[in-house]
This record gives sequence, structure tokens and C-alpha cells, in this order.
Amino acid sequence: MPSSGARAYLLRGEASSVLVDTGTEKLAEQTLAACHHMAVRLILLTHGHYDHCQNAAYFAQELGCPVAIARDDAELLSGVQRPVQGEGFRDQAFAWLSNRSIRKEPIPRVEPSVFLEDGMSLAPYGIDGRVVALPGHTAGSVGVFLNSRDLLAGDAMFCLPGLGPSWCYEDKGQMEKSLEKIKELRPRRIYPGHVLGPPGSGSDHH
Repeated sequence: MPSSGARAYLLRGEASSVLVDTGTEKLAEQTLAACHHMAVRLILLTHGHYDHCQNAAYFAQELGCPVAIARDDAELLSGVQRPVQGEGFRDQAFAWLSNRSIRKEPIPRVEPSVFLEDGMSLAPYGIDGRVVALPGHTAGSVGVFLNSRDLLAGDAMFCLPGLGPSWCYEDKGQMEKSLEKIKELRPRRIYPGHVLGPPGSGSDHH
């Protein structure tokens, strides 16, 4: 789904759906239109950065469903800002740009009513899969591992282009552990939070 830089994913079950991330205000109406008549029962945020959750409050009201995020990132939905960092020229530059955007871009406040935990089943929301904790990019970063063995990795991984680790993070050590965890899951396909290319690109597991 379009999301102005960060991908939003709509997971469809037999009778209901889960929206994973919301993107930014720029494409709010286009993204919301894709959710209408899809019986969205949960807005699942992989982490609390604005480009993934700027529409969370608006969509929750329009779709009439709860917002879910890990407890360690819940404060980011109430105005708290935490900087990211990177190593090497490219990643430091990307982190600087990310921190500038984090400071400038508002996140309309929203109170999450579901707190995501590692291993939490999404079956109550009609999806065959579970939450996977992938901290590092942020303290509360998570992914979704489906029974099909597809992994929605959030910003634990980028494809800009070429699938690899996030270019910025709050905690490098945690991020490296999360990358090992992803390898242990042996996903069939990986869908990262940021993809350079057309829809469908970035989903090969290397």
C-alpha cells in the first residue's frame, strides 16, 4: 500500500483484516480508501516513528478499531521523541535526516489500547500469524511473522535497494540480535518497512 516513504501493509484474513502501519498524512486518504470495506479490526504499529504512525489516530476513528504498539514505543505516540544514530557516512547522514524529520513531523496523539508482545497471536483479529519483537531500530520495534512464513519486518530491515539492516537505530546491539532472530525464523519472504522500487519489490529473502 502507498505510504509516502514507509510501506503500510493490509493483512487480510477470511473475515477481517489488520493494518500494519499507517504511513504519513500525505497519503492518508489514499491509504484509508484501501482499508474501507476490509473489516479492519486492528491497527498494528511496528514502531513509533511518524512515517509509520502519523495517521494512527485518524484511522482508528475512521475505521473504529484499536491501535496496537509495543509498550517500549507507546510514549512515542504521546509526544516523546528519541533520536536514532548510525555508523559510517551514509548511515550517519540518514540518521541526521531521520532525526530532523522526527523533530519536525507531528504525531497526532493516540492512546494505544493493545500492547504488543513477542509471540502474541493475531488469531483474535482474524490473521494467521504472530508478533515478533525486533528491537534495535527503536526499543519497541516489532514485526509480524505469518503462518505462511512471510515476515513483515518493520524497520528492522530496509530495501533501498537490496535487502539489509536498517540504516539507523536506537541500539545497535539490539538491532544485531534482531537480525539474528530474523535469520533463525527462516522466513520465506521479507517485507521491510522501507522499499525503493515498485510494489512487490523488496520481498525476496537473501
